Amino acid sequence: MSSTSFSSIQAQQTKILSPKMQTSIKEGQVVHGTIKKLYPNQTAELQIGNQKVIAKLETPLKAGDAHFFQVTKTEPELQLKVVTGPLTNGNTLAQQAQQLLQAMNLTKTTEMQAVIQFFLKEQLPISKEILVQAEQLLKQLPPNVSIKQAMETIQKMLELKIPLSQQMFDAVLSGKSTSGLQSLIQEFKLTLQQDLTLSKNDKNTLLQSLQKLAEPFGEPVAGVLLGKQIEVLQSPVANLATKLPILQSLKEAGVLPPNVTSNNLLPASTLSTMPNSAADIIANLLKAPVSEKSMVMDQIRNWVSAQPLLTSEQKVQLGILLDNNSQAEQILTLNKTLLEVFAKQSQEAVFLKDQHGLTAKEHLLSLLGKGTNKEMVSQTLQQVLFNNKNSQQPIFSTALQQAEQNVLQQLDGKAFEHAMKEALKSLGFSYEAKLGGGSEEVRQLASQLKPQLIDLLHNQVISAPLKEQAELLLNRMNGLQILSNENGPQHQLLMQVPLEFLGKKMDATLEWNGRMKEDGKIDSDYARIMFYLHLDSLEETVVDMQVQNRVVTISLYNNDTSLKPIANVFYDTLKEGLLSVGYQLSGVFVKTFEENKLTSPKKLLGKDSQGVDIRI
Repeated sequence: MSSTSFSSIQAQQTKILSPKMQTSIKEGQVVHGTIKKLYPNQTAELQIGNQKVIAKLETPLKAGDAHFFQVTKTEPELQLKVVTGPLTNGNTLAQQAQQLLQAMNLTKTTEMQAVIQFFLKEQLPISKEILVQAEQLLKQLPPNVSIKQAMETIQKMLELKIPLSQQMFDAVLSGKSTSGLQSLIQEFKLTLQQDLTLSKNDKNTLLQSLQKLAEPFGEPVAGVLLGKQIEVLQSPVANLATKLPILQSLKEAGVLPPNVTSNNLLPASTLSTMPNSAADIIANLLKAPVSEKSMVMDQIRNWVSAQPLLTSEQKVQLGILLDNNSQAEQILTLNKTLLEVFAKQSQEAVFLKDQHGLTAKEHLLSLLGKGTNKEMVSQTLQQVLFNNKNSQQPIFSTALQQAEQNVLQQLDGKAFEHAMKEALKSLGFSYEAKLGGGSEEVRQLASQLKPQLIDLLHNQVISAPLKEQAELLLNRMNGLQILSNENGPQHQLLMQVPLEFLGKKMDATLEWNGRMKEDGKIDSDYARIMFYLHLDSLEETVVDMQVQNRVVTISLYNNDTSLKPIANVFYDTLKEGLLSVGYQLSGVFVKTFEENKLTSPKKLLGKDSQGVDIRI
């Protein structure tokens, strides 16, 4: 089956906005050139690739003839040595290749002939060293990789000026792969589970990272579970048989201390003093001397009034509480009421954050003595989710299903942004960049998959199957980074994000090309982003967004013909949303791949796109 790519879709819609990169001419290279004009002193104008050059020739030649030349000097003037006799229009590619192989004294292996014919066809700069290196790479190809795929990978490496080593070849080849990260991750996980060479602790660490990656909404779901369970524990009508397993589960998860009871969830000794959190409100009130109590109460009223995570009714409720009780009652009642309202908001405002970047579940955990440290909060929520998933009691499985449905109903743009950020963070794509950061950033790297894979591959005792799967996964990550590059003002970014939404798996592949302005900022007036998605129901889908002078055109490719009327329903909303941020919607076009003489959009990566950028 033939396949298409982002670039093949692009070619039908846009013109190339920038000229092809000029051929790089270096000493020792062999180039194909046609003599255009002759000048005195054996100097000539030649057409080499897509550029014209003036060069000094070692022997007199005839205008109009084409030859292969070897570059003997580039400074102070370009000097060329004739490698082959005149090439006529009747020379086939194979004949030219044979002539060149003979002139360069190269072995005529099947791989070498494939290499040199590809180089001639694509007009790539040739040197004996590069040809030999490329030949060796072809000789070691795995059975599932074609010569064509390999040569396109080598071409990309040459464009990016990457050494033709086996390690770099494997990385770029994997980065250009059409298969998603989901399958690689699943294969690695299966091999890891079956492995007997790795220590239990190391295996558990990797499995936890994989689990977190598979659950970008795991923490929001855990927050909903936690909020509901705290509500049950505080409920005067819930029976003891319901409360006891919840209480025990939260103790095992480290949310509650061992000595706590359902009637006393907030012992004073566990209160946090982290700034900006709900626990800080209680702590400030407890610590304030009598002379400052009134001032602290005003601060609390202001905090409640400005807290976006609370509903109007909850703010009124807290205001009445603060105004009508004695100071001793205020501390006790405020404590209990804040716990109630943030337990509720952990379920009803799952993705909302306040002015300090805190969610309702983080305020809830601060009240329970866990502070607001992101790593501590994350570990606690993961443990809450783990305990609920692994419990044999029906009360927990039912609660988990309800929590997932709750999160599902609140999914929006911010939620998907959260999921993508969490997935990329868990993968550790920016691992190398973070190494130069502060100690806190470096410490957090230990929980990311990429540095864990690097450590795993340094382990000398791991089994061959586990090593192979780890290398495949790491090569994919490295390949995507290598293929993300910049060429002057043009920038290219390739990403594959494995996403799992509450049991539904998908891979999102992003191809982004952009240009930078002179001040180093993205030129958001001219933009393009392409998403390739493989969805459970819609299957293969490509979304192509182009921006020209802040005018947006969106093309959606899918073979489901019923999508067009569905897309029209959202047209006005999309138009208004774009207007609100300074963009004008030109149109939304829903097309099948067949309409554009395309089949399956599987071959996505490694093709150059032109004049594109995205602002996320």
